[in-house]
Amino acid sequence: MLVDHEGQVQTDNWRYPSSDALPTFAARTVLQPQQWDDYHMRFGQPAEGLWLAADQDPAQVRALLGQLTLIVIEFAKSRDGRGFTLARLLRERHGFTGDLRAAGPLLPDQFAMLLQCGFTSALVSPSVPAQRWHAAAASHRQARPRTLLQRLSQRSEA
Repeated sequence: MLVDHEGQVQTDNWRYPSSDALPTFAARTVLQPQQWDDYHMRFGQPAEGLWLAADQDPAQVRALLGQLTLIVIEFAKSRDGRGFTLARLLRERHGFTGDLRAAGPLLPDQFAMLLQCGFTSALVSPSVPAQRWHAAAASHRQARPRTLLQRLSQRSEA
């Protein structure tokens, strides 16, 4: 199930071929790094998405970032925090501006941290009700500190 940054369930239009399958050409395909060159050579253009393990060195994929509209970071376990670090590095140090998607056994309690680290969507288990993701996003928005301008404008409206 795909949830966006507001915790809303969205239709996922991306293709995720397995790492051992030979990918076929399609728009909005997400590949693993070892599939990238073969896909590019076979079809004459790069894929639009890249699937990374949480322990991936971002410097190894830096040259590809400008060609991507989506990066999926896989969390092998819900307790593995390396995906959060990788997301921050891709956003802050390497300037990735596309969709950054978390995938794996994630929990709604982690949603606020996902958003703070730069994730814009998440592939999550359908066993967790969609309402819990929406509630997690809503509590993140409410807990976020407001700027002085936001606080003053709210007073003037009251």
